[in-house]
Amino acid sequence: MEQSKIDWFVANNAGKLKDDKMLYVKQKMATMSDDKFALIQTTNLMSPVLVWVVSFFFGYLGLDRFIIGSVGAGVAKLLTFGGFGLWWLIDLFIIGGKTKERNFNKLAAFLM
Repeated sequence: MEQSKIDWFVANNAGKLKDDKMLYVKQKMATMSDDKFALIQTTNLMSPVLVWVVSFFFGYLGLDRFIIGSVGAGVAKLLTFGGFGLWWLIDLFIIGGKTKERNFNKLAAFLM
């Protein structure tokens, strides 16, 4: 694959993956076909900043966990009003990492 396509992908998704995972993605992309790149290009990756803002305002309702695909945790947060505030507070610090992890897992299906 052309280096310009890899650079384009990295520039557009720089903050959406952890740095070590981005290096892995770049290495895998260098050896993949253009057909797989088209699939990766259309994959919608979530912004950790946007998920954090949702978590700040609506995390006590579990909306942040629903967004990242953790339905069970979202229901638990909803029923306990964010773990009586404690779970909501903890999620403010970890939700960005969870979002980046989910983004990598979405891409991993195409990288294998």
